[in-house]
This record gives sequence, C-alpha cells and structure tokens, in this order.
Amino acid sequence: MENFLDFLRQFGERFGELSQGKKIAALSLVALALASLLVMSLWLKTPDYQLLYANLSTEDAGAIVDKLKSQKIPFELSNQGRTIRVASDQLHEVRLQLASEGLPEGSDVGLEIFDDTPLGMTEFVQKLNFQRALQGELTRTIKTLDAVAQVRIHLVIPKDNLFRKGKPKGKASVTLKIKSGKTLTETQVQGIVHLVSASVGGISAKDVVVVDVKGNLLSGGMESSVEAMMSSSNFKHKTRVERKLQQSIIKMLEDALGMGKVIAKVSAELDFEKVERTEEIYDPDSQVVRSENQVTESSTGATPPGGIPGVQALVPSGASPGGTVGQAAKRNKSNAITNYEINKVVRRVSKPVGEISKLSVAVMVDGSMAGDPPEYQPRSQEDMDKYLQIIQSAVGFDQDRGDIIQVENIQFDRSELEMQKEDIARSEQIDLGMEIGKLVVGLVFLILFFPRVIRPIINWMTMTVEVMPEADQLGATEFDAVDEEKQRLSEMASESAHIRDSVAEFVSNDPKYTASVIRKWMREKEPKPAKS
Repeated sequence: MENFLDFLRQFGERFGELSQGKKIAALSLVALALASLLVMSLWLKTPDYQLLYANLSTEDAGAIVDKLKSQKIPFELSNQGRTIRVASDQLHEVRLQLASEGLPEGSDVGLEIFDDTPLGMTEFVQKLNFQRALQGELTRTIKTLDAVAQVRIHLVIPKDNLFRKGKPKGKASVTLKIKSGKTLTETQVQGIVHLVSASVGGISAKDVVVVDVKGNLLSGGMESSVEAMMSSSNFKHKTRVERKLQQSIIKMLEDALGMGKVIAKVSAELDFEKVERTEEIYDPDSQVVRSENQVTESSTGATPPGGIPGVQALVPSGASPGGTVGQAAKRNKSNAITNYEINKVVRRVSKPVGEISKLSVAVMVDGSMAGDPPEYQPRSQEDMDKYLQIIQSAVGFDQDRGDIIQVENIQFDRSELEMQKEDIARSEQIDLGMEIGKLVVGLVFLILFFPRVIRPIINWMTMTVEVMPEADQLGATEFDAVDEEKQRLSEMASESAHIRDSVAEFVSNDPKYTASVIRKWMREKEPKPAKS
C-alpha cells in the first residue's frame, strides 16, 4: 500500500513538472485507452437476445412484460410487441418460471365472461356470450394436449322450437395447429371429437368435424372415424411386427459383420379376421354304456289240479283254463336291451387376431474391404448360406406358410458417408481455425495496443524528468530535445489514431461477425454450472 502511495505521489510530482503540451497529450492518450477499454467491455457484455415467445396475444404479452420488469430481466420487443426476446443465458430459466405461473395462458374467453354482467343485457347477447364461453373453455381444454399448438372451435348450438317436430341437432368444427415434430393419433382425434360432442348438448359425435390448418380432414363422421381407427390400429400392429423382425435380423448380422453392413426389409401379411368355430368329434371305437334293461321269465312243470287259485270257482267242473289238467308245461323267456353312448368331444376354437399369414424378407449384405490399398471383396457362397439360415431362424421361417426370404451380397454406396466424413473434417478444421484466429487476434491486440499505447505511457510517466530552467536561459540543445520529444509524441498519437481507425473500420464492415466471435469467446470463458 505504501509503495502504491509513493508511486502516486511521484507520478503527481512528475506530472506537475511536465509542460502544458505533454500534459494534454498524456491525458488524451490515457482517456483514449480508458474509453477503448470501456467500449470494448460494454460491447462484449451486451447480452445475446434469443426468442422467448412469438405471436403472443396482447394480454399475454403485457403479462409477460410485467413479470420481466418486476424481476429486472432485460428483454427486447418486436413484431408490434407480440414477440419477446431475452438473454440467451436466461432463456430456459425464464420460460420455466413463466410456465409455472401459467403464462402464456391465451386470450380465449371462458365462463369468466359472466363474472361482470351489465344490466339490460338482451337475451341474444346472453346466448352469444354463452356460445363464446363454451368455445373458449373447449379451446383451453384441447390446448392441454402436448401436440396441439393452437385451436379454433366453431359451434352451432341447436335452438329449441316448440312448433318443430323432432329434436334439433347442432354441429361443431375444430381447427387444430399441430406443433412442429408432433402428431396426433387417431385415438386422440376421436377423444377431441367426443369431448366436443359431450360438452355441448344436441351435438353428436358424427356431426363434429376436425381439420388441421392445412385443410386435412382428421375426423368427419362417426362411422368413417371408427373404420379409420380400426384400420390405423391394424396398420400400427403390422408396422410393429415388421420393425421387430427387421431389428432382429440387423442386430444378429451386424454383431458379426459390423455396423452398417446389413440392410433388411420385412413385409408381413397379417390376418385380422376374428374366427370362432365349434367342433364335435365322435369316436366310434370308444363306447360307453348309457342304459341296460334285462327281462328274464322261466316256467317248468305241470299246472296244478284245480287251476289257478281264485279262478277255480269260475271254471266249469272238469275243465282247465290252461289246457288239459295234469299236462306238462315248460316256458322260458329272456329279453336284454343295452343302450351305448358314442364318445363325443366338443371343442370351441378361436383364431388369434393379427396372426402372421405370410412373410417376405429381403436382406442385402455388404462385402468386406481387404488388401493394401483396400479393395472390395464379395462374400462367399458358403457365408451367404449361413446368413440365410440365421435369418430363417430369426424371423421364424415357415415354408408351408409360403414365406419368402432373399439374401443378396451387394456393394453399398459409401459416397454419402465419405461426404459426411469430409464435412466433419471440414468442421473440425473450421473450429481449429477459429481457435487459432482467437489466439492471433489476441496476440495482435497485445502487439499493437500494449507496446504502442500502454507501454510508452508507462515509460513516459516513470521516466526521470529534470526541472527546466527559465526560457531565457535555455540553449539550443534543450529546445532541440523538447522538439524531438514533441515529435515523438505526435508520431505516437498518429499511430494510435491509425490503429483506432483500422479497428473501427473492421468493426463497421462486419459488426455482426465481430460481435458473434467476441461473444463466443466470452461464453467459453464463463464457468459452467455444476451438475446436481
């Protein structure tokens, strides 16, 4: 601290001993250096504004601007205040914070339109506001879908009429703007249709039309929608089966041949018919006794005299009812009935839906590069036969089903890959050139600015200054020294002005490129936040 104070004291004494011209030149150079450093620092610290939100409504833009002002976050407005940009290092943080507060919430009017109902409102205005409220509430609900960016709904609410036979029907139309890179499934479209029909009385699902901003019909009637939904489901299942088989083939062969050496395409024919049948199978060789009836009757010997008891009084004397009295009698009777049940098997068969009925597989295998210099070598027939067996095992080949598998050895076109490698190498060279350019610019700055501006000032401030005698006592030698010093300072000022003009001309010719390069340097020097 004392050394610094001594330096300041000596600097003040020596500065006071300078002539008026030297004082002016010194102060000018110091002011120029400080101004250059200040302008450079402010220029480098200018934030890089990036898009936060675009095409906002007036209400959302005003609410977001108020939030940014309250948190003292710098921002820029464009597109009549509907587009807002903030600093790139605060972009994601600000967006998450605004989303947590429900911004932007949209300008759709919901049921809050009835919060302030003026007196004297006509019935027509009330019905119109009710329709607007329904459209706004449905719009807000549909916007909650991740793939939906904007929604516009038009409702035709049926009017009750006492003198009209039958219940009136309403209609609805929904226009959707899908986010970039997003899609709506058929199930989601049908969900929107049923949401609208269930929210408004008198509108059925078949009377709701859904289109996108390009005019493509997404849903236009219940019957067609159901068919489209079923067809879409079948197509997705078919795609999943084909993709799974393709991945199985590619994975098995690439593990042996290398990445990018195999191309596979699978076409699967699936049976989506739902079949149920009942089968009754009879086995005549297998019999089971169901019922059995046996009757046996036997009689031996003669009829006793006098006849059958109880009948004797009715029979005339000397007569027998069964014949001659004392005649020998023998009677046998046998009857057997057996019923058999034939063995029967009743089986109910249900055919699975989406079963593979036929497969068509095409596989292309690249050759190998061997030799010095490397030359293309095709695969041998033995290797191709092995690959065919592997593919058959991977896809579950069934000859009875009519499956077709074709494997060919074809040399792949590597031109695009080579172009990609060249682009990567070129990009690496550009990055290296940028790094070298940064070093060169830094060295040029040090070489031009420090030795020619800073160091002469430091040397001039710290050099020994002798007290000059009165003007009338000066000789020719002292005047010559003063003139040489003035000339040297003039040359230094001229060089400094020339350097300043060169830098200003470079910046004015391409300010955007200069700013982007300097900002990139500043971002690379900033410490990266630690990962939690």
